Amino acid sequence: MTSRTRQQDIAPSVSEALRLMKQAVQSSLDLGDINPQSVCKAVGMTKPQLSSWLTTTSPSPHWDAKVAEWLKQAQARALSANGAQHRGASSSVSSKGSGKAAKASQPAKASPSGGASAKAATSRESTPGGKGVQAGGKASTEQSVRRLKQDLLELETYIPWTAVSSAWQSKRAAWERKTCAAGDAGCVVQQLLALERFLLPCAFEARWSAGNEWRARLLRQNSAADVKQSLRELEDAMHWARFGAHSTLVERYEQLLASRAGEQLERLGARRLAQVRSTIDSFGYAGLADMAQDCIAIAGGAEGAGAELRELRESICAALGVPLTDALLRLPAKGAR
Repeated sequence: MTSRTRQQDIAPSVSEALRLMKQAVQSSLDLGDINPQSVCKAVGMTKPQLSSWLTTTSPSPHWDAKVAEWLKQAQARALSANGAQHRGASSSVSSKGSGKAAKASQPAKASPSGGASAKAATSRESTPGGKGVQAGGKASTEQSVRRLKQDLLELETYIPWTAVSSAWQSKRAAWERKTCAAGDAGCVVQQLLALERFLLPCAFEARWSAGNEWRARLLRQNSAADVKQSLRELEDAMHWARFGAHSTLVERYEQLLASRAGEQLERLGARRLAQVRSTIDSFGYAGLADMAQDCIAIAGGAEGAGAELRELRESICAALGVPLTDALLRLPAKGAR
């Protein structure tokens, strides 16, 4: 088989895989299993971009790869949470997925047999407050807690490493195991509080001024619905737009360093250029234009400077992929913010 023939064989399978992936995402959105905001936050796209991605038939390597990775992680989290739920009250946490096998090996409960006994059992379990209602309520509560755990695990996955304390790296695995094994809303509260304690101030759009009140209220909550509301409150206070822009800013910064303009900036102010990267990682820039201001400021000079300085500023903007506006051209010399 020639190389060209192999490529022709592979192309349809790739196209079919993409079609099925988009179909799965769209179906989950339609059924309410996932919400558009969760997908957008995970992959760093806007809702219009998500809609466009779902409807287009042509490949989009950037989004295709990101959505595929998100789906893989979401499935792993769901399996992990389900496995922990099936383990129930077990005090030991075994490997993921073992809960299903353990449950399958348990013998089924014997049902009431014969005549009056069967009728009595049916009567008790069908009346308000009977075993049937209690079992249904318990199942509903367990399902709510399971979804709450999945939401918390999903939230943690979306948060960038630079938005959490460096100590989180060594704590994360144990936190994930405890979250998966949480048996009620109260246990999830403790896991949510643990995550919040490791978040850095830069993770939030504004100073987390409601933090103390939020924690006190959370500690009083014992229902999955209330805890989920508090989880959403924390989530809504985070820098999601800047989280999504982080990878683009890092990519453009690396492009700048690799360019001739980057070499010149290294000579002019290596420390301030390194500070630009620190500002990126602490989500201090609203976008590329903000970063361009600090990079151009390192070049020094003011309005009316020579052609050489203008050329350097043009090269900086070209490497960052932003236009050289009049405001950037007139920018006076100053240190990076």
